[in-house]
Amino acid sequence: MQEYEVKRGLAKQTDLKALLAEQFGAAKESNGWFETSFGAMPVIKAKYENQKLVVDTQNDATLAPRILKGDAEASKVAMDTQKRWNVFLEAATGYDAKTRGKKAQEAAKKAGKT
Repeated sequence: MQEYEVKRGLAKQTDLKALLAEQFGAAKESNGWFETSFGAMPVIKAKYENQKLVVDTQNDATLAPRILKGDAEASKVAMDTQKRWNVFLEAATGYDAKTRGKKAQEAAKKAGKT
């Protein structure tokens, strides 16, 4: 499970289910989580909690060996999934990949000092 900082006010005005559906196909709600799946991620769960985006994902373990063997289709699936994941995270957090990385480093430093 991973948490991402969210721009102030964005969580209140964002339809997380619609964002998931836009990038990965139909999403359903279950126990407070929005769930879907796509390509290299057979499980994608997301919710806003305490002003953060919380996600829980599982990766398709069969893709890496196929990619190592030169399977072009597996590479295409992995790259498309990663591209869609980044677009989703940017829309859901309001931060691009570089800024999300900086925020994660700041949080780790802060946690290390306590």
